[in-house]
Amino acid sequence: MISACLPRHPAVAYLLLVRSFSVLATTTIQGFPWPLIPGLIGFFIAFVVQFQLKNHVDRDKILEIENMAELYPNGIPPRKVLTERGQRLYLWFYAGGGLFMGSIILCMIIYSR
Repeated sequence: MISACLPRHPAVAYLLLVRSFSVLATTTIQGFPWPLIPGLIGFFIAFVVQFQLKNHVDRDKILEIENMAELYPNGIPPRKVLTERGQRLYLWFYAGGGLFMGSIILCMIIYSR
């Protein structure tokens, strides 16, 4: 069944399969800024961790706060009300965001010429 789909001559099959995939890969990689790849991974990490932080808030620490306006000024809980695991996730949030910002700056430096 597979042999029915491929041309009978091996040179034509080589041109069809090998050449078309290598050209496709070359045009895809050349147009995409390669320093942005780790930044996109960092953005994904920060995005996921942002929503996980709300599950790691220590309720006893929240009861100790007198001014409730300082709880969620940026949409994420402050570090002082997080549990121990939440504080480790907080570091991952900033590491992912820093990786994203660093890759954007690197792309600006490399591709500005």
